[in-house]
Amino acid sequence: MSGLLTKNTSKFLYSAVDRQVIHAFARQHQQRGGEILEQGADSKGVVDYQVDASSEITLSFQATNRETGVVQSPPKTSDKTAVFADMCAAYPLSNLPDNWDSAIWDPKYFGGPAGIALVGIANSGRWQNPGPIIDKRRVYGSFSKPLLLATAVALENWTQRARDDFAKLNELNSFVRQELAREIKDIKIAGDGANCDPRFLAFVIPHTLSEEVLRKVEAQGVLIDAGSACGSGPLSPSHVLTAMGFSEHGNYRITLKPAHSREGLKKLVSVLVKGIAAGA
Repeated sequence: MSGLLTKNTSKFLYSAVDRQVIHAFARQHQQRGGEILEQGADSKGVVDYQVDASSEITLSFQATNRETGVVQSPPKTSDKTAVFADMCAAYPLSNLPDNWDSAIWDPKYFGGPAGIALVGIANSGRWQNPGPIIDKRRVYGSFSKPLLLATAVALENWTQRARDDFAKLNELNSFVRQELAREIKDIKIAGDGANCDPRFLAFVIPHTLSEEVLRKVEAQGVLIDAGSACGSGPLSPSHVLTAMGFSEHGNYRITLKPAHSREGLKKLVSVLVKGIAAGA
């Protein structure tokens, strides 16, 4: 992102459901004299990117939201638009906007190791090294070759099984949505399921305290998350759900994996119901 935001006077377009680090880039850009444009999201988490084709602008595009699983359609851009693509949680990994300039992938989302990231820079892109210019290098120092090899192996394995895994995940996601809606009164589930990555599920249970519910659930051997996926604290309110019009209280997140089963998800919902009934 820094490699595209090199002009302090340029416009920066991002969305309300972008990761908090993107919001931090926006604040910094504004402090330096740049213009920022924040696009809102509708109640389903979908962003309608309004790109002014007549002016130069840097756009932050998030392919898939890692809290709600909402998948965004690639925005329509012009030759004057510099596009940063956050592909960290995307599937397929190659589902890039047509005119992308820089992109990033996080190996942990395809079973790779932490501590390494994959950065893509288009040959015709506008990306410039934001640091001191030393010959033509794009990064400084070295990287871990073992981590790189582990990433390559994970990517190869994930690519081979992804289609089957996602078929099962779609089934599990639909199942747990139905279970949650049937068993928990007033629950609000983010996204419509049809246009969502099945690995991620976020919901709001009104009039509950996330911290207390988590304690009750974890005591039964079930792990879920609460609050924001990128906040400063594990129970920070989700700015993503807030941007979609949900309450900032009682936010919960589930990450589904192919190894999960219907029986396990039934247990999760049952434990969640008991935690709420216990006065959490």
